[in-house]
Amino acid sequence: MTWDDNQAKRLLADLVQIESPSRYAEGIRQVQERVLEALTPLSLQYQWHFTERGPVLEIFRTVPGRQGALLLAHADTVWPLGTLDTMPFQDQGDRIFGPGVLDMKGGLVIGVGALYDVPADIPFCWLITPDEEIGSELSRELIEEKARKASVTLVLEPGGEDGALKIGRSGVGNFRMEITGIESHAGLDPDQGASAIRELAQQILWLASLENRVLGTTINVGVVKGGTTTNVVAASAVAEIDIRVKTQKEQERIEKTLNTPPQFDTRTSTRYVGGFNRPPMDHGPVAEQWFRQAAEIWESIGGEPLAGINVGGASDGNFTAAITPTLDGLGAVGQGAHARHEHIDWRFMPWRQRLVQELVVRAGQEAMDSSVTSS
Repeated sequence: MTWDDNQAKRLLADLVQIESPSRYAEGIRQVQERVLEALTPLSLQYQWHFTERGPVLEIFRTVPGRQGALLLAHADTVWPLGTLDTMPFQDQGDRIFGPGVLDMKGGLVIGVGALYDVPADIPFCWLITPDEEIGSELSRELIEEKARKASVTLVLEPGGEDGALKIGRSGVGNFRMEITGIESHAGLDPDQGASAIRELAQQILWLASLENRVLGTTINVGVVKGGTTTNVVAASAVAEIDIRVKTQKEQERIEKTLNTPPQFDTRTSTRYVGGFNRPPMDHGPVAEQWFRQAAEIWESIGGEPLAGINVGGASDGNFTAAITPTLDGLGAVGQGAHARHEHIDWRFMPWRQRLVQELVVRAGQEAMDSSVTSS
């Protein structure tokens, strides 16, 4: 059975033109079904795991005791329904544009092509989830369950420049600042009030002091709301906050500090609710061994060195890195993830497909060797 460039481009066009924003279960299911259809000639096993945000599709081949590599991908995108009207799929030869083409429908195409070249006796498991872009709350348990059985986890998120893999990712925290003040008339009784908005402004400046760019800790207040009208001292205010950390120690520092925030106006009260939904992704010694294998394969394919980079964005690799060796950023190479100029560089697709295929084979062989030894 073969998988060629024309088949890959047709599949990519189909996937991009199925709009599948997070929480749109119908589109997500259609993307997963199209991937399953493309894999029909391989006669693989599969199972649906249903959630309220759409199903998780598990595609697998097993040997007793081990599953080999765990591949991770997601069917959801950040783009709302109707985006194709103003941001259509465009094949310009080496560059292909469209919503979700890089993050990560190109990765789905790479996964399909890689499995066509995997021998029939090699075990693996591939999860295609519906909610990665919104935190993987409903997929996380299954992802971690499968990671515990895997030799290595291969994440088909977009790669970095020139195909670099992502060997470190920031942990992500989502917090909500809630402030209660005292309402009063801004003209008649201004001193009787305690402005929640003024306290919010002070809290934002304090949050900025908690950043540590050297250690990779960033804090962004992305949404603020408060008050009722201009002539009323605000009785309430809220802010939505994104916090990124690169180490567990920094995560613990931020959590402890937000538990006891300062009060700049003691007549107001402030609390921070929420937490970290993805831990930092660290690159341990076993993962480094897998990275070296990936670098050897990459250089043998294209004659170029393979870099490993640390990035601020998170993925499901943040979950698996604490459980099993994880290589992330094995998907398509391009630019503009989550941006209007999102596109992939098609020249890297065959190389990426070959890299993933080789890693799946090596992981499967390791799993089978382990199974024979243990028996």
